[in-house]
Amino acid sequence: MKRATHEESIKRIAKVRDFMDEKALDAVFYTSQENVFYLSGFTGYGDATLLITKKEQFILTDFRYNEQVIVECPDYEHINMRSDSMPATADLMLSKGLRSVGFEDETILYTWVKSLAEEAPNIKFTGIGNFTEGLRVVKSEDELAKIEEACRISSVAFAETYEAVKPGMTEIEAAALLEYNMRKYGADGVAFTTIVASGIRGSMCHGTATEKKLEEGEAVTVDFGARYKGYDADMTRTFFIGSANSKMREIYQIVYDAQQKAIESFRVGMTGKELDAVARDYISMHGFGKYFGHGLGHGVGIMIHEDPYVNLRGETPLTEGMVFSVEPGIYVPDLGGVRIEDLACVKNGKLHLMTFFDKELKIK
Repeated sequence: MKRATHEESIKRIAKVRDFMDEKALDAVFYTSQENVFYLSGFTGYGDATLLITKKEQFILTDFRYNEQVIVECPDYEHINMRSDSMPATADLMLSKGLRSVGFEDETILYTWVKSLAEEAPNIKFTGIGNFTEGLRVVKSEDELAKIEEACRISSVAFAETYEAVKPGMTEIEAAALLEYNMRKYGADGVAFTTIVASGIRGSMCHGTATEKKLEEGEAVTVDFGARYKGYDADMTRTFFIGSANSKMREIYQIVYDAQQKAIESFRVGMTGKELDAVARDYISMHGFGKYFGHGLGHGVGIMIHEDPYVNLRGETPLTEGMVFSVEPGIYVPDLGGVRIEDLACVKNGKLHLMTFFDKELKIK
């Protein structure tokens, strides 16, 4: 997997050091696999930690990754040790004369913090909150290119899968075919467990695929995404098998129009909450407000759900370089559901859709 460029890595490390200066920290200790990847390019997910001091940066991982670290993390000095060994980590911190160390208090294991505090009682450990996640909100050109490719793979894979789907196929079979096609077109893997929810199961927002067979007259909602070089896509389409009744046609059109209105109303600087309200108000105006129970969207990048959040609590202004989903939906128990989702980035003041596949109502 291609790592972040040397220049990007150095810039990101420099921002961490600026934060250290601001907070009077001697170092920051990173344990989350997402931020380890973001800051170093290391892809042995979960098997490394980082220690960034004012003048040095270390990656802590064991023998299995000796060669991989040389290729992926040339900006870091490799310390050959188990990444989950807090006594050894504390020894390293003490050997560097550290007195104040920041850590990822929102993700680190409690037992790790407890062990560090016991092994290095003279070091003050301070939580850094979501500082690094905030750095990830605005994507670089390299990140945008990777997300765009993940979206392309997802879109072409779905187009091929859609043509092959037929009555009698199980939801699991449809999901497996889609995941195979994403791999075939270049995905490193899937961004999350593929959702295929047909018929009345469509009212389950996150109805992962089952052995249920696709039947005539049903709506099928498919939520999926490819992962490419560490970055995710997210996309949902709903289509019909054989026919669509009048109520489901009505629901589909409302969801379709709600998404279009949100996309067209976007303005740089509006908050996630404001954009969410555009689609939410439209769906409510048509009598289905109580059946739209999730946010309009969420940021996507290294993680499938990250800042900025486009929902009722989304206070972040949406600006150039941000990537997030636009996914209104209506889910009616004992009837079914419809969701239409595209991934978009803010580009030249507008929403640029990165995923693609015709969104007009489709009946197979």
